[in-house]
Amino acid sequence: MQDSFKQKFNEINQTLEQKEKEQKNMKEQYEQTIKDNKKQYEQEKQVMMNKFEDEQNKIKQEFNQNLNQKISELQETLTKLDQINKAKLEQEKLNKIELEKIQLYSKSLSFSDTYRHNYCQLSVDGKVLADTSNNGYHYYCHCEQAIPKTGKTQFAFQMISGSYVMVGIGFREIMQKNNYTSCYQTGTYLISNSGITYSHHNNDLQSKQVSFKFKNNDIIIIEVCIEHKYIKWSRLNNPQLTFIVQLDIDTSKELYPCVGVGWESQIKLLDNIPIQS
Repeated sequence: MQDSFKQKFNEINQTLEQKEKEQKNMKEQYEQTIKDNKKQYEQEKQVMMNKFEDEQNKIKQEFNQNLNQKISELQETLTKLDQINKAKLEQEKLNKIELEKIQLYSKSLSFSDTYRHNYCQLSVDGKVLADTSNNGYHYYCHCEQAIPKTGKTQFAFQMISGSYVMVGIGFREIMQKNNYTSCYQTGTYLISNSGITYSHHNNDLQSKQVSFKFKNNDIIIIEVCIEHKYIKWSRLNNPQLTFIVQLDIDTSKELYPCVGVGWESQIKLLDNIPIQS
């Protein structure tokens, strides 16, 4: 019995030792697993951190690129805006100079006491012209000052009284050759208060009803540009109902502002060009 007990005791000890070894192995495996998992976690964590950092750097790089592009576009826009403002100021300066030039020319205008028909009577320092014939014909006179060859020129006439007035521009030599009568037939570009248009070189427009009509106290503004070869008429009062009449002109010779009057009509040269609203 003692031997049997001893044998069983040894078997139990061996079993315990085996269990202890197994437990120890399990503990070591568990600790190794924990260690391996921690290492893998750290590795995955580092990978994630690197990936996150790369994404952040990419976003930052794209943001900086977009920011630099926007700054460049803004600088370009500011440069263009500055150029536009400079051009605008320069244009305003040129417009002011041109307006002063136009006003100066308009103030200097006067009907010529030399280049006129005898029935054309001058008054108010050559600013007012009247027909004294009362015979049903119309007679002509042009201004003393030729139209400048550069830039835009404007001048204005006001119909004071009467029933027959023509306003426009003409060639001095041709008007003088015709003794300042029947100048509507050649040598002039005119419109009459009855709405008839006269063109020196365009037969399709000669003596045609293509102009607007005007009456006493109406102001007619005439714009001429020798460089661009045109003349344009507009009526100051109620311009919304006025068709602007524009004709091509011959600029081979000097042109002068001119008028034709009949039936004791009177017309006035204005010192200043009224501003059209």
